[in-house]
Amino acid sequence: MTIRPYNKKDYRYVQDICIATSALADEDTPVNRAFLTALYCDYYVDYQPEVCFVAVDDDDIPVGYVLCAADCSDYTEKMSDLYLPLVRRVESGEFFRFNALMKLEQKYIRQGYTAHLHLDVLDEYRGQGLGTLLIEKLCNRLQEMNVEGVRLICGKNNEQARAFYENRGFEDIDYITGAVVYGKKFF
Repeated sequence: MTIRPYNKKDYRYVQDICIATSALADEDTPVNRAFLTALYCDYYVDYQPEVCFVAVDDDDIPVGYVLCAADCSDYTEKMSDLYLPLVRRVESGEFFRFNALMKLEQKYIRQGYTAHLHLDVLDEYRGQGLGTLLIEKLCNRLQEMNVEGVRLICGKNNEQARAFYENRGFEDIDYITGAVVYGKKFF
């Protein structure tokens, strides 16, 4: 397994991983695919690919990724203008939930967690250290860019993921309905 920077040829694989690791994996419909990828992967690879990394197998096929918004001001603007209108049309409940989360962006930015990430690895490749390598690669890149800190949201009942982030130096910085916000400062 290798960790490398995201490349445009990885686009469909990243979308497939996003769907396969979601709660809607068994319901891969065009509507679900449209709103899930709009919320959780398309912005990052479209506008901030320099802070996106993939874990690839021996055939250079992505089996996991870490996607990041290092510039959350750009993220908020483009999500609101380009991606959320699509989500509102196809899944209004998710639109309102995600819109509420975006309002918290400024709070976390003021606290120094100026970047955020999404990490997903296909089930059959978990437990091989890929998540750790992806997080390390991203954190090193963010430090090179002088990013103050990074955060993510994790389901409060996802004990395995919570332990993973805590063991990698992330601290719980907030609690929202059904989730824990984790953050890690670099400076």
